Amino acid sequence: MAGTIKALFLDIDGTLISGEAGPFKDDVEQIEKARRRGHKVFLNTGRSLAFIPRTIREASFFDGIVAGGGAHVLLGGKTIYHKWIAPDLLSEVAALYLKNGKWCFLEGETENLIINEKEGPYPRVFRGDDFSGKYAGILITKLTMDKRFTPEERFFLEKHFHIYDLGIHAEGIIRGESKAAGMEIILKTLGISLENSIAIGDSENDMTMIRHAGIGIAMGNACAALKAAAAEITAPCGEGGIARAIERHLS
Repeated sequence: MAGTIKALFLDIDGTLISGEAGPFKDDVEQIEKARRRGHKVFLNTGRSLAFIPRTIREASFFDGIVAGGGAHVLLGGKTIYHKWIAPDLLSEVAALYLKNGKWCFLEGETENLIINEKEGPYPRVFRGDDFSGKYAGILITKLTMDKRFTPEERFFLEKHFHIYDLGIHAEGIIRGESKAAGMEIILKTLGISLENSIAIGDSENDMTMIRHAGIGIAMGNACAALKAAAAEITAPCGEGGIARAIERHLS
């Protein structure tokens, strides 16, 4: 119906940006037009808040953010929901990776940490008890790690996290959290019905929001499974995929 406010949820990597490129001009122009018409536009990403590029995180054309695969939800710049990994579980994660020597990236609300990487800009975790010592109070909402799991590693991680294969690495989202759940928190807070929601993504970790949304749209560069689950497929990232979807559904 005319005048109905709709909510658009956008993944970041492979949807809004491609590597270091983006957001793209055509997409941004259509996002801004949609917002001028009264529609709401949100990021919905597996990245933690601290791992979202500042230029995107602070962009004026988003009404809110679902970060950490649903573990952290912000509306108008204010946190309305947050779930983080308990310090004792982080200590277990650190112990596992310090033992097997593989890398693990800990993504947080204000800071990111790294295990078993000697170079790079992120503070290193050397001991399991760092989370009750020098890193006490740092809220970690998500893991990213080498996807070549040992049996011990997979058994442990799957008890506590939803594991998604993202091609070159894997990510661990806190069990019970999802992009769909984060989306639902925003919809209920704003009083927007599910049928008036649109989600656009490209990878396996977008599956819950694509299936949950009133209209789930896969990018042209999306994985085969997401394309099969989506209601429709738009152009690839960097080729006007978001812009075309907005022109079709949010005019």
